[in-house]
Amino acid sequence: MDRPQLAILHDIPGRLRVRLPTGARTEGVSDAVSRLPGVAACRWSPRTRSLLTLYRPDEVVVDDLVESIATHADTDLAPVVRTHPTNGSGRAPSVVAGAVIETFASLNRRVARATGGSLTLGLLVPVALTLWAIRDATRGPMRALPWSTALWYAHGLFRDYNLTPGPD
Repeated sequence: MDRPQLAILHDIPGRLRVRLPTGARTEGVSDAVSRLPGVAACRWSPRTRSLLTLYRPDEVVVDDLVESIATHADTDLAPVVRTHPTNGSGRAPSVVAGAVIETFASLNRRVARATGGSLTLGLLVPVALTLWAIRDATRGPMRALPWSTALWYAHGLFRDYNLTPGPD
């Protein structure tokens, strides 16, 4: 019988997320990976069966991390790596949602690469929206629905209906 296979969900310099299949040995996997040289942090999410590893790309090669995870979890690497997340029902996103996801994923990779992995859109967008909200609040009378609120709702709806919930 073949061993279960793990899948790389995303890999950007300094950040790796893999999904461990049912049947993989998950006990202690985050502790084992955290002890590897060059690993800054590691977090296991039983809800999504994913392992998020933050590492220093100048100190460790991602292939070594994946190999260590697969060895500890007693799995193989899946031959087909998923390039687009699925929504909560397991279906692939629509063509438009897939294009939006790929556009922002590409932009996120460029931001992370330009900042050495210290900044991502996951940090920059909320900070920008917070600063905009503070600016709006200090300028005088409140408007009915500022653009930042509409953007926040749009983001929530897109996330809820097109992406797999993450452990973060």
